[in-house]
Amino acid sequence: MRRVARLDHPDVREIVPSHHAVVRFRQRRPVRERGGEAVADALIAVLEDSHVTRWPPAWAVSDQRTELWAVNGELAFPLERSGSPGRYVATTCLSR
Repeated sequence: MRRVARLDHPDVREIVPSHHAVVRFRQRRPVRERGGEAVADALIAVLEDSHVTRWPPAWAVSDQRTELWAVNGELAFPLERSGSPGRYVATTCLSR
């Protein structure tokens, strides 16, 4: 099941988490409920509540280049453009 986070941002209207981002989110932010649906719900909620910025948090700076970041507290998601205007892919989930 593919979930999409919807945002009210002028450039980023939707964020689709990659499989890798889901795996990393699950490792970095344990979800109390069992099952993939609970993890997907938690991840989408975090992405929808994220601040989209061109600058990564200082703790997430690396040699990886990305145009935009979705940041929510201790979590950061590098975003890459998808083939659709306004839709981005969260490639991974980084944590402080």
